[in-house]
Amino acid sequence: MRHLGFNPLIQHFPRPADASFLARVAWGAYRRPEPEDERLFGALRHRHTVHGPFLAEPLPPWLPGLLVEQAHRAGVTLDFVSDRAGRRRLSELVRIAEDMRRSSPGHRAELRRWIWRPGEPRFDGIPVDGYGAHPDTTVFAGRDYAGLTCMYPQPPQRRSSRSGPVAILGTDRDDPEAWLRAGEGLQRVLLEAAHHGVMAAFHTQPLEIPSLRVRTGRMLSCGAFPQVIFRLGYPPYARTMPRRQATEVLETPGADVT
Repeated sequence: MRHLGFNPLIQHFPRPADASFLARVAWGAYRRPEPEDERLFGALRHRHTVHGPFLAEPLPPWLPGLLVEQAHRAGVTLDFVSDRAGRRRLSELVRIAEDMRRSSPGHRAELRRWIWRPGEPRFDGIPVDGYGAHPDTTVFAGRDYAGLTCMYPQPPQRRSSRSGPVAILGTDRDDPEAWLRAGEGLQRVLLEAAHHGVMAAFHTQPLEIPSLRVRTGRMLSCGAFPQVIFRLGYPPYARTMPRRQATEVLETPGADVT
């Protein structure tokens, strides 16, 4: 909407009794698109998620600060875990959580439902050949969508130097409004990164287990609640994954968008 020259009018949770109605978005007055609007809009079609190692090229030293600023503009925090001890503790929490998930038959069945083979009429999910890298290639364990750890318990090579910087996005509260704000902040961070050719790999497994989420929260500043864990870096390749049609994920009764 900003790219088209209009100011969006956004109301969070317009129906308090309906928790699934996240926001009402309406067309506001005309406004000239700002350079930032155009920059983030241009990154929309380039952003994608990475699984596995990044290229060895380091990020520009000024980029983390720019991403922190984007997070703050959305009312959330972004903490980069830069010290070696902190990265080791966080990677251990990810490892513990992922091991727990892999030992759960229900969780493995859920991942299998997201996998599809070429030729299947699917508009979501993940192609079975979409993951060339072993999920344990980096020091931060990834989700084993393709079941590679059953065939190959150990990765051919672990590339810790290509894990990339790791960050935790947090909020000052832990309620539905804060979760929605976290999503808004995350999209600003990811689009700003994508504008510079940098993509993210997500490792939110510890946040799905209450005891591990508490331990993760101790690593954040200002007592924030952790909402997302991700690595950043330059992707070795880009592959477009299927996306659902907009009509399947948005409802447009009049000017409402849910």
